[in-house]
Amino acid sequence: MTPHSKWIRLSFVSSAVLLVLCVVLGYLLFRQQAAVAAVLHENIVSGRADSDLVEALVDLKVLLGDRAERLGGLHDRIELHLESVLDSANEEEELVLAERVVVSYRRYCEQRNALPAAGSPERPAAIRALIDILERETTPACQQLVDYNAGRIEASSIEHQQVIRYLALGMAGIGVLGTVAGTLLGYAAARGVRSSIQRLQVQVRDAAGKLGGPSSEIVVTREGDLGELHAQMGHLLGQVEGVVETMQRQDRDILRAEQLAAVGQLAAGVAHEIRNPLTAIKMLVQVARTAGEPLPPEDLAVIETEVRRMERSLQSFLDYARPVKPCRRDIDLVAVIDRTLELVRGRATQQKVAVRFDRPAGPTPAIADAEQLKQVFVNLTMNALDAMPTGGELRVRMTARPGGLWLFEVTDTGPGVAPQVADKLFQPFASGKETGLGLGLVLSRRIVEDHGGTLTLANRVAGGAAALVTLPGLPPTPKPAPGSTTDRTSHRTV
Repeated sequence: MTPHSKWIRLSFVSSAVLLVLCVVLGYLLFRQQAAVAAVLHENIVSGRADSDLVEALVDLKVLLGDRAERLGGLHDRIELHLESVLDSANEEEELVLAERVVVSYRRYCEQRNALPAAGSPERPAAIRALIDILERETTPACQQLVDYNAGRIEASSIEHQQVIRYLALGMAGIGVLGTVAGTLLGYAAARGVRSSIQRLQVQVRDAAGKLGGPSSEIVVTREGDLGELHAQMGHLLGQVEGVVETMQRQDRDILRAEQLAAVGQLAAGVAHEIRNPLTAIKMLVQVARTAGEPLPPEDLAVIETEVRRMERSLQSFLDYARPVKPCRRDIDLVAVIDRTLELVRGRATQQKVAVRFDRPAGPTPAIADAEQLKQVFVNLTMNALDAMPTGGELRVRMTARPGGLWLFEVTDTGPGVAPQVADKLFQPFASGKETGLGLGLVLSRRIVEDHGGTLTLANRVAGGAAALVTLPGLPPTPKPAPGSTTDRTSHRTV
């Protein structure tokens, strides 16, 4: 670790510690302020309840002095004030004073309940005794409670002001610590960014050197900045654009060369496939002219065979150059295989090759071009027959696969695919046969893929080759439930 990186790490650690201290200090100050504010609020609530009780007692004395008789509402209000005083009392001394007020008022209530009847000569003296209890006992006790809560409110206010002062000092300290922490973090981040810019400049110069030619030694003489980095990036971008343009031009040249090579390969293939039949035809014609006799039927048959061979070759080239779009319709895949095997059965009999077809049970519907699929399977079976000139077994197996797919396996018992052409089977003009064009498998795979399937070819473990074709079929039509509308309609049609 370099001294510079150690200093940056130390700056980050110090800043993190300062930030944690600021957070803890702020939390403690706010918590203390909240506690003091809660105590002050409780004292204010208690003082308000005590003051309300004093006012109610004063009103009661005045009304008793005026000989008022209906004081039930005022008594109920005093009872509510007493409950509030007892509920808000949370200190031991406050509870003692509150109990004294309650006891005094209960004595007043007992004597009020024992008042003589209205009009009785003893009633005025009893009322004066009630007023005397309120003046000498209940009201003074309640006033002591008011004074006690007033003192508590004053003490809580002083403590609250002191906490606010501490809170202000703490916030100032937090601001200072936060400023110091921010400065340290900012300085460390700036040093880190500058170091990163410097390393990025080195990488940019290195990349520019690699794009422009042999890389030279990179010497960093001063710390980098964003302006210099922007200029270097612009220079690198210009070099990249030049390299990309050069590569695109080279790609176009390579594509043009590949196209010319493909055209040359196609022309060579056409020349090879047409030259041999033309040579045979030319020799027969020259012999006939030299002899001065017409061509015998045997020579005409040879000429016709060679002309048909040239026609097939040209048709293969046309199919490869201009693929025909499939004409899809409802077909039966088993019927396609049956027609294919009928076409090759004659040659298979001549070569003493046994032909087997493992057909599935039930219908095999699909939407496809039957002629194109027949061309695919004819190519595959003919390749299999070419591999077994002295006999063997040609087997076509058709099985259902999940997802509505059909798998066709065309296998033979020949020598298998030669290793030198195994990787080029589906490349144009690549063939392991002396008279082959190398387009049959290419056209077959194109047709199968146009139908949404796949075509692969590989050697079998037991010997011979296997061509695997997957094609999508149609899902089976569900049978209508007994008693449904479709079922009843079907019965009526029958």
